[in-house]
Amino acid sequence: MIEHGTRWVLRSGEQAALDRQAEEAGLPRDALMESAGGNAADWLTEHARPHRAVVLAGPGGNGGDALVVARRLRADGVDVRTFLIPPVDKLSAATGRMLDRFAAAGATLSDIDDLTLALGGSDCAVDGLFGSGMSRPLEGAYREAVERLNDASIPTISLDLPSGLPADEGALFGESVRADITLAMAFLKPAHLLYPAAGFCGNVAVVDVDYPASVLRNAVPWARVWETAEIRDRLPVRPPDGHKGTFGRVLVVAGSEGMTGAAMLACRAAFRVGAGLVTLAAPTAVTPILETALPETIAIPLPETVDFEEPRLAEAMARADVLAIGPGVSRAPAMIERMRAFLERFDRPVVIDADALRALIGRDGLWESLAGRAILTPHPGEFAVLTNASVEAIESARRDMAGRFAAERGCVLVLKGRPTAIGLPDGSVTLNPTGNDGLGTGGTGDVLCGLIAGFVAGGTALPDAAIVGAYVHGLASEIYARDRAARSLMASDLIDVLPFALGEVASCE
Repeated sequence: MIEHGTRWVLRSGEQAALDRQAEEAGLPRDALMESAGGNAADWLTEHARPHRAVVLAGPGGNGGDALVVARRLRADGVDVRTFLIPPVDKLSAATGRMLDRFAAAGATLSDIDDLTLALGGSDCAVDGLFGSGMSRPLEGAYREAVERLNDASIPTISLDLPSGLPADEGALFGESVRADITLAMAFLKPAHLLYPAAGFCGNVAVVDVDYPASVLRNAVPWARVWETAEIRDRLPVRPPDGHKGTFGRVLVVAGSEGMTGAAMLACRAAFRVGAGLVTLAAPTAVTPILETALPETIAIPLPETVDFEEPRLAEAMARADVLAIGPGVSRAPAMIERMRAFLERFDRPVVIDADALRALIGRDGLWESLAGRAILTPHPGEFAVLTNASVEAIESARRDMAGRFAAERGCVLVLKGRPTAIGLPDGSVTLNPTGNDGLGTGGTGDVLCGLIAGFVAGGTALPDAAIVGAYVHGLASEIYARDRAARSLMASDLIDVLPFALGEVASCE
């Protein structure tokens, strides 16, 4: 079921089905166009505030929305130049009726030969050539109009999707509008989130369309995107009389010679998001380094042969609310066996990262014991090892593969990348909308592992902890880049920015 007003992701066919069902329920296609175009015009009036605007309309439903936008902006006093690319006899029936209403309001169409001049004298351009129905590359007059639009030096706002993009994937057909802002009609589409197509969408806002509630109740989303207010509502509760035991205990098994930094990042991240106690179990050889670098953390040295009856380790295992395992461990067979032993003995929630994921390969019994209490955080290369799929196949179908794998294994899967896809045991998928290219550097995954574990320790349910963790992680990178170059981000910078990301989420209206 789709809740009206939430940020669900629908494929083009799913939204087209909603349009048909709305008509069958008594809401004409004209009313849907008036709703979509009118709300888009209201958004433009409030946020873009143009004095002079160019509107490009195409032959289908997107063009009908664009004609409504042009009519409404004109009624609000905006100087609008409207260009209809196809001949009038090529319009869909509903778009033809929108053209009649446009003319009845006293508006006229401009000659396409004047497009470049009009773009040069306007505050913004509204792209309404094609929306989510594209199935082939742009050609002829449409391609030429898009090229002129991309050459203009004014902001471009696309309706639903930048013209030329396929709605249901991240791949590109060919020439497409490079929008500064995209106004998604009621729901996001996969192309708003999947790259490289998402890079053509600019900032994406969702404008309402008045679908009947009876229609929305029957729709099933392709994926979901959480908004900041929903993230805020799922942050762990912090009672004013709480203490380090109240706020949760994290046991981190991480680090090896040459990779102590990963263990440091995971532990610091868990503390930064509110964990009360963090205990780090690491190889004996690197423990002195970690004790010096992490004064807040309790350190337990692990010898070559781990003794799970050793009092300090046994107590840490017994008291921990969550185990975060894998950052900075090696692929040595002895280390993988050690990771497997921890997973076999710990019976509460686990966050499994990096090379500790290899401990799961070929171990169906271990998978069964972890069902319902495991969060996996692989990047595509690590996920390829788990699934025997190629990285290319994973990247081309990250949403589908994340949902299917999580359902088959009964786990929460955080498939890192752009966007990060969080698969849940019921097969549903949430796509994370935050983040930037600054996250493409070593150590950021270790931070994500630690902060997800910190949220679990604080009492957040596993699916929510994964979604909240990915969101806050990405938001921290965005906050960092507001006054610095994203490319300069280091993983340790993320930890320093986490307090600001948490504060922004907590203060969301």
